[in-house]
Amino acid sequence: MQSIQPLTQEKAMELIWEMLPTIQSRATLTEELRCQPKDTIQAFKDAGLIRALMPKRWGGSELGIETMYRTTAELAKADPSAGWCFGLLVLHSWMLAYYSEEAQQEVWGENPDACIASSFGGSPANRVTRVEEGYLVEGEWGFSSGIDHSDWAMIYAHAVSEDANEAPKAMMMLIPKRDFTILPTWKTIAQRGTGSNNLRVEQVFIPEHRTIDMVAWCQKGEGPGSSMSTNPLYTYPLYAVIPVSLASALLGASLGAYELWRDGIKGKSTVRNARVADFTHQQIRVAEVSATLEAAQALFEKSLARLTAAEPIDTYERLRLRRNYGFTARLCNQAVKTMMESSGAGSMFEANPLQRYWRDVQASAMHITFNMDHLGEMFGKLELGLPLNQKDSLLS
Repeated sequence: MQSIQPLTQEKAMELIWEMLPTIQSRATLTEELRCQPKDTIQAFKDAGLIRALMPKRWGGSELGIETMYRTTAELAKADPSAGWCFGLLVLHSWMLAYYSEEAQQEVWGENPDACIASSFGGSPANRVTRVEEGYLVEGEWGFSSGIDHSDWAMIYAHAVSEDANEAPKAMMMLIPKRDFTILPTWKTIAQRGTGSNNLRVEQVFIPEHRTIDMVAWCQKGEGPGSSMSTNPLYTYPLYAVIPVSLASALLGASLGAYELWRDGIKGKSTVRNARVADFTHQQIRVAEVSATLEAAQALFEKSLARLTAAEPIDTYERLRLRRNYGFTARLCNQAVKTMMESSGAGSMFEANPLQRYWRDVQASAMHITFNMDHLGEMFGKLELGLPLNQKDSLLS
């Protein structure tokens, strides 16, 4: 077992910056593999970076949510899918800290550098049945980013009790790699390097200690493991934090696209040998895009400041944060779309990396976490004094 010195945020950023040239050089390979190269994941482990939000008692650094944001965004500037997968590795270690001591021991006691994936995309045909001391699970779960390099997976499910009078129970279940099969379903035009394949579970028993009640986690930031630390890092409501990882990657990718686009304009000429940078309309587009991204970043960072403030996060504040994360994604997508529309036909060539950023940002912004219709409806109801529907009131 490798002993790794706990990191500071400053040291974590230094390690990330050292990796960026290599990460960027693997971007084409990553798309061809449709997942992260093994060397990339190993580098994250060797540097201790996936332990950033892991409890210190397991060898982690126990840093804050801001560290997840800063490191993920920097990686995504170099390669959007690498940032996406890295952010989720950090996030999932934070999530594991909410599980029971026994579950944490199974994962980190055996391997403190264990990689964990997740899936909230279960099929309606899945079957999760309450049995003695646990649950019997069968079905298929999709959109599990980084599942190929993960040792464990967390899957969202509704468990049906043997008592027909009891309502299904929403929970997150932790399952080892030996108990699921990876299905090569990730054949997409964007975010190819995230390797977000499906996983299949065949009649597997999951013990009670590897589950969490989603209502308590979402509403109160409570899980069996949250009482084992005095650090407020492990008291946040689930959905106030999950989008931070994804939005960090999306924002970082958008900023990376902007730098690439802006620098490209400086040296670009038309077929009639006119300098593109001299065109007034292009100067205006640069101003608009940079302002849009600054607005997105300012809104996002203001939201993180509220998240990490020493104040309770009630339903209104939680949904306000989620609204802000969704609107950050919308602004980023709008900015990158404007870049592409102002780039000419040359941006369509595969050799031009801008088209990859455009595809990945578009796909990232389509994630259900950023669906502004859903987020807007929930926040709008509260803002107007109307009640949420039952599912949203319990699991938002």
